[in-house]
Amino acid sequence: MTNELWALVAFLLTFIGLVLMYRYFGKEGLFVWVAVGTVIANIQVTKSVELFGITATLGNVLFASIYLATDILNDRYGRTIAKKAVWLGFASAIIMTVLMTTSLQFIPTSTDIAQESMKTLFCVVPRIVLGSIIAYIIGQYVDVYLFNFIKKYFASERTFIIRAYGSTIFSSIVDTALFSIIAFTGLMPNAVVFEIFITTYIFKLASTLFNIPFGYWAKTYHKEIQ
Repeated sequence: MTNELWALVAFLLTFIGLVLMYRYFGKEGLFVWVAVGTVIANIQVTKSVELFGITATLGNVLFASIYLATDILNDRYGRTIAKKAVWLGFASAIIMTVLMTTSLQFIPTSTDIAQESMKTLFCVVPRIVLGSIIAYIIGQYVDVYLFNFIKKYFASERTFIIRAYGSTIFSSIVDTALFSIIAFTGLMPNAVVFEIFITTYIFKLASTLFNIPFGYWAKTYHKEIQ
C-alpha cells in the first residue's frame, strides 16, 4: 500500500484504540493511552516519510490523539485530572530515555544483532525526547488552559468541538515550533527543519479536524461523570 493509505489505517487504528481504552477502562485507560502513546510517538518521530509529496515525520497522529485524550479528561473530569495525564506522559518519556540510554551502555556479544540498530534509533532519541518533553509540557499546558478558557463561554456537550478545536489548533503551533527547533536544528538544513515544522503542523491539524467525532464517540461512555 502507499504511504497515504497507511496513514489512513494508522489514523483509524489510533483513534478507535483511544475510544476502546476509554470505553473499557475509563479515565485510567486514557492515562495509559497518554503514557504509552508518548513513548511510542517519540520513537515514531525519528522516522521521516513522504506524504502527499511533502516530507513529514511519523508520530503526528499519535500526538494528536494524546491531545484529544487530555481534552476528554479535562472536559469530563476537570483540569487537575488532565494535568495529571500530562505529567504521566512526561514521566513515561523520561523513563524510556533513561532506560534505553542505559541499555546501550552494555557491551554486546559477538553474536548480538540488536546493538547497532538500537544505537541508530535511540542515540537520536535523547535530543528528540528533550525537544518533545519541552514542547509537550508547554503545549499541553497551553491546551489545558485554552480548553478551560473556552469552556467558560461554550460549556454545553454540543460545543465540545469548539473547545477541542480552539485549544488544540493554537497549542499545536507552540508544540510543533518548539519541537522542530530543539529536535532538528543543526541535524538538518534550516529549510528542512522549517518544512518539517509546516508539514508536522498541517498533519497535526488535519488529525485534529478529523478526530473530534471520535471524541464525541468516546464521550458517550461514562456519561454519569460530569
